[in-house]
Amino acid sequence: FDESLTPSLDEEALVAWTKQLETACDTVGTERTYTRPDGKVITVAGGPYGWLTDGEALLELVKEGVANGTVGAVDIPCKTTGTAYNGAGAQDWSARYCDIDLSEQHVRFYDETGTLIWEAPCVSGTPNGAHNTPTGVFWLNQKASPSVLKGTNLDGSKYESAVRYWMPFVGNVIGLHDADWQAAFGGTLYQQGRGSHGCVNLPVGSAADLFGIIQSGDVVVCHW
Repeated sequence: FDESLTPSLDEEALVAWTKQLETACDTVGTERTYTRPDGKVITVAGGPYGWLTDGEALLELVKEGVANGTVGAVDIPCKTTGTAYNGAGAQDWSARYCDIDLSEQHVRFYDETGTLIWEAPCVSGTPNGAHNTPTGVFWLNQKASPSVLKGTNLDGSKYESAVRYWMPFVGNVIGLHDADWQAAFGGTLYQQGRGSHGCVNLPVGSAADLFGIIQSGDVVVCHW
C-alpha cells in the first residue's frame, strides 16, 4: 500500500509464484510411475504429451483479476492438456491408451474402462543408437492406409517400404505399422538383426485390428 493506502501488486513475487506453480503442475517430459492394468509397475519419461501451464497467460489473468476486484475460481490456462491429471510423477492419461513394452516386445491397447481389448507381439527398433525406438508419452498423430515409409539406412542409402496400416506417434517418422517382411515377432528378434529403423513392427492382421481401434489423439506410452 502507498501513502494513500492504494494497493499494488508485487509483480516480482507474482512471477515467482507463477514459476513455482508451473514446476509443480507441468507434466510434459517428466518421469511418471504408473501401474498397468495387469499389475506391472512402469516408470517412463519423455515425450510431448501432458500438461503444460501457460505462465504468461496465468500472470495476466491474475493481474487483471486483482485490478478488477474479481472474486472466484479460475482455471489455470495451459498450452497443452492431457486426458487426466493425478499430480506430478503420476499417470496423467486416462484408462484408454496404447502401451508399447519394449522389454517384453509386446503392444497392448486398453479401452475407456481399462480393459485389455487388443494385444500383439512386436519388433521394435534396432538398438544401435541411431534406430532405437523413442520412449516417452505421446499422442497418436494420425492414421493412414496405405502409406509409404521413407528413410535412410546406416550406410547412407535410402529406403522405401510400403505398409498397409500406418499409425505414427513421433511426428510422421516413428509409428506402429504392419511388417509383412518379418517372419516372426516378439522375443529378442530386435537384437538379432531383425530390428526396425525405430518403428514398432506388427503382424499384418494385428496391425489391421489395431488400426480399426486406435484413433488420432489416443495416448501412446512407449517404455522399457
